[in-house]
Amino acid sequence: MKKKLFSLNYCLLSAVNLITSLGFSMIATIVSSYAVELGTDLTMAGAISGIFSISALLIRPFSGFAMDTMNKRSICIFSASMICLSFLGYAFAPGIALLVVFRVMHGMAFGVNSTANMALISEFIPKERMAEGLGYFGMGQIIAYACGPHIGIIIRDHYGYRPLFLAALLMTLLAVLMLFRVRVTAQEARETVTKKPVFSFRNLLVKECIVYALTAGLFSMVNGITSSFIVLLGDERKIPNIALFFTVNSVALFVLRLTVGRIIDRTGLMLMVNLSLASTAISMFIVASSSKIFLILAAAVLKAIGQGCGQIALQSACVKKVDNSKVGVASSTYYIGLDIGQGLGPIIAGRISAASGYKTMFADIGFLMIIGAVLFSIYQIRTRKMEINAAEI
Repeated sequence: MKKKLFSLNYCLLSAVNLITSLGFSMIATIVSSYAVELGTDLTMAGAISGIFSISALLIRPFSGFAMDTMNKRSICIFSASMICLSFLGYAFAPGIALLVVFRVMHGMAFGVNSTANMALISEFIPKERMAEGLGYFGMGQIIAYACGPHIGIIIRDHYGYRPLFLAALLMTLLAVLMLFRVRVTAQEARETVTKKPVFSFRNLLVKECIVYALTAGLFSMVNGITSSFIVLLGDERKIPNIALFFTVNSVALFVLRLTVGRIIDRTGLMLMVNLSLASTAISMFIVASSSKIFLILAAAVLKAIGQGCGQIALQSACVKKVDNSKVGVASSTYYIGLDIGQGLGPIIAGRISAASGYKTMFADIGFLMIIGAVLFSIYQIRTRKMEINAAEI
């Protein structure tokens, strides 16, 4: 008999994930223009926008350690409150200096909150339904990233920047109130009392999850690259309605999340990840060689299949790899892999495209996915042999 998944705690935390992601995506696309409005140039505006991701990346290892040594719900509440304060700072920042301060605060708070939310919700998902539960949980981010930028631009255009930031603040405040309704398990309450933080750099990552995190980073690398270059490729090849790539990708990813978790829970990790990497590789090869919109949209679907299956499989594997005392660090290890891929992808791809063009760049990324599948298979086979040998001793 299946254990219950949609508990009150699970639903509340999923709603919190949706709301915080929506607040982020509503302002993510307009921070640069807001910085210009305050009097800076485009170079500095781009830096202010990008410093968010750097701040989130730097705080992630420490946030994972905090998850495993402190009360997860309290950290969720604190970090969401800091996000509220960041939005308030955006709304009333008198100049660039304070805008930078609140941008860094927002990045750090968001990095902690996303890690804490994943670590906390994993406590309310049955182990045998982990991929399914995390798949539904991640749908909030897909909805937020599909709708948020459009909502943010509408509010800004009709009412201005300050009302936009205040609207995001009120939404996130609702998330804080929801978090107070989450009931911590009796086991965590006991563990929180007995935990004694022992800081060590070795405790900031779960070494068993590093390969999983870096493999997941390949999918986020593809995200960063397509977000940065697919429109430019469409302009160069004169492909009409190229922006439909993102719409189709988001819709396919949303539909996939409704069902794929249950499949992943019953399928081997190596098979699922390799199929996902292959699907992503094929999508990149299609983009590299195509100038027809219907082929580009087919690539968008294949990319969604790869990302949707691969990332959920790897995310649930990270959580299952450790016991409850290390779920926080496992979650942060996973997100660090995503951050690295998202950040390095456009930089590497930009250099390749500048030297050899978009065709070579997208084809190279496709080959990188295949190399990733080979290396991941080798790692899984070696790990399995080591586990068998250890069991026989």
